[in-house]
Amino acid sequence: MILPCRIHRIRSHIDSLPFALLFAAFLLIPHNDAMGQYGGGGSASGAAGEESVPFEITTGLDLGYDDHVIGSNPSTSSSSPSSFFAKENLVLTYNRPGEQTEVRLLAVGRFTQFFDAGTEDKDLSVTAAFTHNFTTRLSFRADIHGAYETEPNFQSNIGPTNVRAPHFVTNDIFSLTYHWLPRLSSVTSYTFERIKYESSSASTSAIAVAQDRFQNTLAERLQYSLTSRTSLTGEYRYEVIDYDTASSRDATIHFVLAGLEHHLTEYLVINVLGGPSFRFFKNDGSTINPYAEVKVLYRGGNHSLSWTTSYGVEQPSQTLAAGATTLRSGLNLTYDLTSRIKLNSTASYHHEENQAGGTGAAAANTSTSTQDSLNLTLGLKYIIDKHFTAHVDYEFTNESGGGGASSGGTSGFSRNRYSAGFTYTY
Repeated sequence: MILPCRIHRIRSHIDSLPFALLFAAFLLIPHNDAMGQYGGGGSASGAAGEESVPFEITTGLDLGYDDHVIGSNPSTSSSSPSSFFAKENLVLTYNRPGEQTEVRLLAVGRFTQFFDAGTEDKDLSVTAAFTHNFTTRLSFRADIHGAYETEPNFQSNIGPTNVRAPHFVTNDIFSLTYHWLPRLSSVTSYTFERIKYESSSASTSAIAVAQDRFQNTLAERLQYSLTSRTSLTGEYRYEVIDYDTASSRDATIHFVLAGLEHHLTEYLVINVLGGPSFRFFKNDGSTINPYAEVKVLYRGGNHSLSWTTSYGVEQPSQTLAAGATTLRSGLNLTYDLTSRIKLNSTASYHHEENQAGGTGAAAANTSTSTQDSLNLTLGLKYIIDKHFTAHVDYEFTNESGGGGASSGGTSGFSRNRYSAGFTYTY
């Protein structure tokens, strides 16, 4: 099997073509569920007798205070300044469900200015989902996400979580599902991921050298419905990791996984998947590591809860590490307190044990440092009318670990962000 060959070498700036495409998509593409406080949904269900309009535009303004505005240098993250800030938001949504080809699009643009810290963030993201049913047995789905952002990402294995550094990331999944028998189906998928940090300063250039990479994954999943409530799963993944500059981290990984999905009740679903992963480094050496993931989803009448936890070896966030054994967990709760007041809360935690760099299995299994990150958010939204909403939000971040700045580690910090604002949906 031949996968895409190594692509490009590192440049001193963001790849122009993907960023240009992302910017064009933001300006031209429509989009529906506008994340948290932006999800109006009013256009998706018109009044009786009216034709539903799938396109929606939401604008907003937030004012707030950040007691620890981290920068792009990890050595100064523990002594960052505080600042008041203003954030402008623009959200475009488009939703066309219930057809042979279903389309859901979401484009979000944000501009944040920190008045006392003398810095600003420009963030842009586009998320799209396309589903096409060729026949009753065969269907195709594409999930595309691209973002240019500054703040660290606590939900995914993208880069260091102790710095604010502009970067482009895309994660795109293309899958083909075929139902062979009433109880047996297969899913063939391809995942493309690109991470590219902007090299605008010495500190961000160092992050780019350590993190810029391509990841390509081919997967085949078989699912058998054992009962009306339980399905058994077998999955194989073949992943190729290709760094722009840090070629000593280049590797191929084989995953052999098995699991099950069980509906405990009509509202509660649990999904378990696990097995060994076989990692082969380009510069010789290999490791065998366990991999596991657990997903729990609960949907009630006016609330929902999702919990996802994974354990395995991820790409390291520290400069001198070859890999990172990581426990990553995320929790999301939404609750409609009344018809007008809605609550949303998230919790993200990951524990990372970085492994020493070098070649060979012995070096790859030597622990160099540990790092813990915790991110909590709490938001309340009040629907004033079909156009206006008001919201208040709180975010807490705590970072602790070792390794020192020279190896990309962090001396630790805590951060609180408070904000309030309004949104208007056209």
